[in-house]
Amino acid sequence: MEFEKLYAPSLKDLFVRQIEDMILSGKLEIGSQLPSERELAEQLNISRTVVHAGIAEMIGKGFLEVRPRIGIFVNDFRRQGKVGAILSIMTYNGGTLRRAEIRSILEIRKAFDLLSVDTIIEKASDAEIDSLVPYLEKLRQAENPSSCAKALFTFHHEFCLVTQNTLLPLIYSSFSIPIIALWERFCRLYGCETVYSSTLKTFELVKQRKANEAKAWVEAYFQTIIDGDMQIYSE
Repeated sequence: MEFEKLYAPSLKDLFVRQIEDMILSGKLEIGSQLPSERELAEQLNISRTVVHAGIAEMIGKGFLEVRPRIGIFVNDFRRQGKVGAILSIMTYNGGTLRRAEIRSILEIRKAFDLLSVDTIIEKASDAEIDSLVPYLEKLRQAENPSSCAKALFTFHHEFCLVTQNTLLPLIYSSFSIPIIALWERFCRLYGCETVYSSTLKTFELVKQRKANEAKAWVEAYFQTIIDGDMQIYSE
C-alpha cells in the first residue's frame, strides 16, 4: 500500500478554513460584517499579512466581499461563488461529502457525458474517437481505487477534448478534485472493473455512433448511481 506525503497547513490556510467553515455552518451569516483585518489579526494572534492574504483568497472564491470604506462582509456564495468555492464546500466537515453535494456532482457529470456523447458522435472523426483508446487502456490497467479514479478522470477529460468544445474540458477540469474523490469512493464500493466495463460500453456505443443507445446508457448508469443500487452517499 502506498501512502501520500503529509503537508502541514500554513497559517493562511488555517485562517481561511476557519472563516469558511463558520460561513458554511451558518455561524457567520450571509450579509454579516467581519471585524477589520487588524482586529482579526489580534484576535487570532496572526499577522495582518496572513489575514490580508486569506481574505483576498476568500474574496476570489466568492465567500467575502469588501465594501470600500465600510468593511468586509460575508457574501451569498451560492449566488456569487466562484469555482474555488466548490472545493471548500466539498471539504467542509472534514471532507465528508454530503448527499446534496454528491448528487449535484453526479448530475453535472451526467450532463457533461450526455453533451460529450452527442457532440462526439455528430462531429468527431473515427481517428479522433480512436485516440481515446490509450486512455481507456490505462483505466483497464488501474490497480487500485486511487489510480482508477484518476485514470477515469483523465479519460473523460480527453473525451471532453474530442468534442472540440472549448469550454467543456475547462469546466470539467475545474471539478477535478471532487470528481476524483467521488469515483475513488465508487471504486472502493463497487470495484475498478465496474468502472472500466461501464466506460468501455460508453466508448463502444460512441464508436459505433449509436447516439440514442449511448445517451440512454449514460442516463441509466448515472440514475443507478444517483437513486439506484450503486449509490455512494454518506449520511
